[in-house]
Amino acid sequence: MSPRPTPYRHSDMPSEMPSVVPGEVVEAPDPYSEPARLERPATTEPERGPRVAILSMREVRPIADYGGLLEAEDVLRDALSAGLYRVVLASPRFSRPPFHRPVVRRVLGSSRLVHPYRIEHFQRHGEPADVLLVLARDLRDASVLVGLPDWHELGHLVLMHVSVVTERDLRGFPELVAQLRRRVDVLFCGSEMPPLGHLRSDRLRTVDVIPPLLDVLAFPPRTEPERTIDVFSPSQRPPAQHRLLQHWADANDGSYQQDIGQLGAITSLVQHRRIFTTMATRSRLFLTNYDQFGARRHAGAHREVGPRFYEAMAAGCVLAGDLPVGSRQFGEYVADAHPLQFPADAHRLPAEVADALDDPTESQRLGRLARAAALRRNDVAHRWRDMAELAGIPVSPGIENRITQLAEMADSVLAGRGGHDDPVAESYARAAGFPGDRPPDSYPSEAYRPEDHRAPSHPTGDYTSGDYPTGDDPTGEHPRGEQSRGEHPSGGFRTGDADPPGGSASGGYRDPAFDGR
Repeated sequence: MSPRPTPYRHSDMPSEMPSVVPGEVVEAPDPYSEPARLERPATTEPERGPRVAILSMREVRPIADYGGLLEAEDVLRDALSAGLYRVVLASPRFSRPPFHRPVVRRVLGSSRLVHPYRIEHFQRHGEPADVLLVLARDLRDASVLVGLPDWHELGHLVLMHVSVVTERDLRGFPELVAQLRRRVDVLFCGSEMPPLGHLRSDRLRTVDVIPPLLDVLAFPPRTEPERTIDVFSPSQRPPAQHRLLQHWADANDGSYQQDIGQLGAITSLVQHRRIFTTMATRSRLFLTNYDQFGARRHAGAHREVGPRFYEAMAAGCVLAGDLPVGSRQFGEYVADAHPLQFPADAHRLPAEVADALDDPTESQRLGRLARAAALRRNDVAHRWRDMAELAGIPVSPGIENRITQLAEMADSVLAGRGGHDDPVAESYARAAGFPGDRPPDSYPSEAYRPEDHRAPSHPTGDYTSGDYPTGDDPTGEHPRGEQSRGEHPSGGFRTGDADPPGGSASGGYRDPAFDGR
């Protein structure tokens, strides 16, 4: 017997749909009408702490400068179940001359007539997040926000962290400074000088110092036999220190890696950062000198802790260099690593530095102290907890869980299980793409393996902090031109190859709902 006739097509009729009663008026649905829009939350787990969204500028940045920020954003996205907004070029024409130059884009953005950038949303519809997080390297990096329409409306509370702020940048970007006072609620800076208290306004009420954000787990654990580089010096080398270290390497047949000269040609952000972390974790001693953030003639006399200190600690290296002992960050975050004093104008190699180089047991002991201190104090999860407490927002359970796991790893390191015998560290290393059974001499590529201390000079200039080029160009462009910037012909900057299966460089679970790579 044929079914009772209905106005619905059989292909659209659910099996549980009741039959039509005779005399009942039934309206057939319009097959061409748009479905009702559903409101989507700004997070996958709204019950687990505040709803957080991250406004990332990873698509419009130079390749070599921002590997650490990319890792920090990925960790926070995973731990906070945060959504990820991406700043991209508004049109391919901005990737072609003369609009491809950052200084031209800044002028266009300031004019309010043309918007070189737009926001790529991770959700089509939904309410603003409780917290909008913006991470920037410096004010030049954050100047992309000038002229970006309605970026501050993506969250009820706008929280921003700038790694480096200088007096020159404050004078050079007045429109950005004015926007920070009008559109940002909480501002943190990684540098202690200059003080930013004068930026407070009716909206910007919280201004404080929080060290740079770093994913400690992006630096894989290494055993002592795997550390085949005796001295690693990726930053500027004072002549006196360089001469003494080179003499030690010649006399003791040691490996003195002065810098990573080939990184300037890398156009993959993931590969660029992976090579650096691999070289750092295969080193015993990391040269860490005080930082002044920017060209020396524009910086003040205050000596500060630069990002290299935190990277050396995360890599489990012995810290040695001209130390900024007067810095607050040094006493609070670095002193537990027991860094060794090595003045920049030293006439002879300090005895404690020589002991660490000559005795692998001593370098292993100091390296474990540095790694444990980084796991306990210097991860991006610790930074977020400090920022959340100062901003008055709850700390998400994902952050607390990560901090607990980091503490367990620190205990394992101090107990002598920080290498391949530590199952917790191994699990994170495998998730980050560093298999624990990798042989000691397996480098990312033979081209990047140091054969001796005579390393080629860096084609893109020396580095003073993090992966950032030295000096300030008056035009706001990369000091070595566009070829080293890794600009993608489609308009943005290439951000690297696909992440390894099962995780990212941050070493954690990645929510596929927000993975648009």
